[in-house]
Order: sequence, then structure tokens, then C-alpha cells
Amino acid sequence: MRADNYLIVRLDQGDEVISSLTEAVKAEGIRSAAVLSFVGALKGCRLILRKGLEKDIDPHVEAVGNGNISYFRGSPMVHLHVSVGSDAGTWVGHLLRGVTDVFCEAVIAALPAALVRSYSEELAASGVTVPYVLDLE
Repeated sequence: MRADNYLIVRLDQGDEVISSLTEAVKAEGIRSAAVLSFVGALKGCRLILRKGLEKDIDPHVEAVGNGNISYFRGSPMVHLHVSVGSDAGTWVGHLLRGVTDVFCEAVIAALPAALVRSYSEELAASGVTVPYVLDLE
């Protein structure tokens, strides 16, 4: 649902978060944005907890987060950080993959500046999993 410069996205049971948000901004022609709010439930996710440490978290967690959307080589790149938790614990990190459980909601604000990413050989060599540096076009 679009309201002026805001895009409100509802993800339903089974939707993959990153690919669904990517498709939503593509469909709306949004090149750069801030993910102001992300809330909902995931039935499985993979997070980067810190450089060199990724973790799969299953089965059900509640999630909150925010981030941005930029472009890399002509395609949207969703950069979303989340805090997820359940009775098993709480984790915070960069969301690599997440599958919606029940539903999730995101509020995205289109930005006038063109945010782009470039691949950093230096970051990749240092062990950074997502070595893409943000810049203005």
C-alpha cells in the first residue's frame, strides 16, 4: 500500500522477508529508502551476529528492526537489522534470511537521494559477510 512517499508492506505466512521487500520496492519504483519500522514474527531466520558469526534461529521468534534500501548493480539491496527473541533467548543482527510466521509489517520511506552500494575487496578480505559500502550517487 502506497501513501505519498511511504510504502507499507504486509508480509504473510511463508513470505521470505528480504526478497519480498525487494520485490515491493521494485514494483513501486523506489530506488532508495529508509526502513523506518519492521515488526512481526518469523518462523526461521539467519542473522549475522558479528563479523564471522552467523546463526540460524528456529522455529518462532518475534522481530523488530529497521534499515535502508539502496542499489547495487541495478538491483535493490535491502539492509535490515533486527532484534529477534523467544523464550529461548534474544539475538540482534543483520537479517540474511527470514520466513514470515503469521505476518510481518514494514514501513518504508522513499528517499530523494540515490543510495548506492559498492563491493569492498578490503572488507571481504577481512571476513565481512556482506562487504557492500553505502554511498550517494
